[in-house]
Amino acid sequence: MNSIRVKGFQGVTLLDYPDRVASTIFLGGCNFRCPFCHNPELLDNSTDDIENEFIFSEIEKRRNFIEGICITGGEPLISDEIIDFIKEIKKTGNKPIKIDTNGYNPELLKRVMESGDVEYIAMDVKSSAKKYFIAAGVPIDEERIKTSIDIITNSSLAYEFRTTVVPEIITSEDIREIGSLINGARKFVLQQFRPQKTLNKEFQMLKPYKPDQLIKFRDILSQFAETIEIRGV
Repeated sequence: MNSIRVKGFQGVTLLDYPDRVASTIFLGGCNFRCPFCHNPELLDNSTDDIENEFIFSEIEKRRNFIEGICITGGEPLISDEIIDFIKEIKKTGNKPIKIDTNGYNPELLKRVMESGDVEYIAMDVKSSAKKYFIAAGVPIDEERIKTSIDIITNSSLAYEFRTTVVPEIITSEDIREIGSLINGARKFVLQQFRPQKTLNKEFQMLKPYKPDQLIKFRDILSQFAETIEIRGV
């Protein structure tokens, strides 16, 4: 198996896998450059890699305690090597696996979901179609995003779509358009924006929305998704 670029590992978390005590693996590299990214150190390969074998041994140590494993980034679904990496993690930990993705590689997403090794998909929906390139920080083919949304919503796997509510990038109008994109979804999550660390330092000057505004966003989304959650407030 070719080595995946692992940049971080958190042995125990209550935040990354809903309703489970989990370990989280952070992979390096991303095809987006979201200006509000809170893990900018993972976007390039300036930090040292962690040996894959070390990760497998850490998962093995915790297999009697953890209830799930989250693979996040960066962006996990960049290269086909992720398929074998997930398989090895599954074999080592024998726990449900959750993948975080930006949904920009629908072909690889489909293969991962059909592998039988993943139980939960969390896809970030960055903004409305007209602002997607601003939120992603790169030119965007909107059809890739829509295809991934369709693949996920038509799947029997557990999943969530989520949007970080960054002022200026996300307004009530954008929320309504995002709702149209994910219409019929089982679960949608509104995540509070945290300005403490961002790829574009200008975004550290933005003040997050107040909780009552997030509640208004939730009310707008209620006609589009079955369950809407607010996180980070």
